[in-house]
Amino acid sequence: MNRNRATVLFIGVLVCAPLLALYQFGVFPETARWLGTRLPRLLVLPEAALKASLPLQYGFYTLLAFVSAWLGMELEAAWKKYLFLLGLVFLVLLLTPVLALNGVLFEPFSGILASCFAMLIGVMAGDRPAATKAGEKPAA
Repeated sequence: MNRNRATVLFIGVLVCAPLLALYQFGVFPETARWLGTRLPRLLVLPEAALKASLPLQYGFYTLLAFVSAWLGMELEAAWKKYLFLLGLVFLVLLLTPVLALNGVLFEPFSGILASCFAMLIGVMAGDRPAATKAGEKPAA
């Protein structure tokens, strides 16, 4: 399990560092501005303007990256991994209007991207043959 923890930490950092760079280069803030103009047309929002919360965004996609990498490595059945991703995407997309009704502008695309990439890398890292003890033949 210690090896898996180190691998999950590595995958989480590997996914979060490029996403942070994309935030700094303005990719995700641009989509957040786009959402900020579209959400008031779709929902009946409070009179105050929507306010973005960067710590919420950073913490959210970091948590999603680590959890997705961990589950990608630990879950045995492939259908469980993809069902988790499908449910996660649904819940993240649903979180956007819920937070907008509370006055918080929440951009879901970075979290979805982080979870999908982390799950993909976790599946690749977790689907390796089981390590054998010295002198044992691998199972056929």
